[in-house]
Amino acid sequence: MPSKVNARIRANYSIISFIWMKQVMNLKKALLAVIVSSVVSMGANAATDEGHGKITFKGSIIEAACSIDAKSLDQSIQLGAISKKHLGGGGKSTPVPLSIQLHDCDTDTAKTATVTFNGTKGDDKEGLSSGFAVTGQGAGVGVVITDLGGNVIAPGGASEVFNINDGDNELEFQAYVQGASASASVIPGSFQSVANFVMSYQ
Repeated sequence: MPSKVNARIRANYSIISFIWMKQVMNLKKALLAVIVSSVVSMGANAATDEGHGKITFKGSIIEAACSIDAKSLDQSIQLGAISKKHLGGGGKSTPVPLSIQLHDCDTDTAKTATVTFNGTKGDDKEGLSSGFAVTGQGAGVGVVITDLGGNVIAPGGASEVFNINDGDNELEFQAYVQGASASASVIPGSFQSVANFVMSYQ
């Protein structure tokens, strides 16, 4: 009798063990399926690019009484489409405004400022040495910079003295196109001229 009871117990234990093992295997399979599904989903999301880009910030630290506005550092001034006939014989175009914006000025450091415009001067023989030379298809002209009083600031020359205040300041100038003294030297076409400005504080 005891042997039959033991046999039944072993049989029941085997059945229970089999059922438990089967459940464990099913649980492992379900867990594996979830993991695989998550990995596939993450991979699909990683492969989707809905737009990206890059932003590079540039600037400089200067030892000066004022900061220079970012828009003033690299300007592009349109001088207009000017008639060749009007520029002949040293004619001048209508002046257009240009300015240099200053911020955070400290009058304990400096109270005045001057600006020097550097660049290639125009052809002296054509009466353009007070202006900046041009490049491009258009030729026989120069670009002249003046203060608001009409005083010409030649390449390499300094402006009149500006009084500066604490905080923001605007240094105002004008620019125009001047034709060569010989009308025949003025050639139609687009042109450009470059002037680099340098600040000096006193």
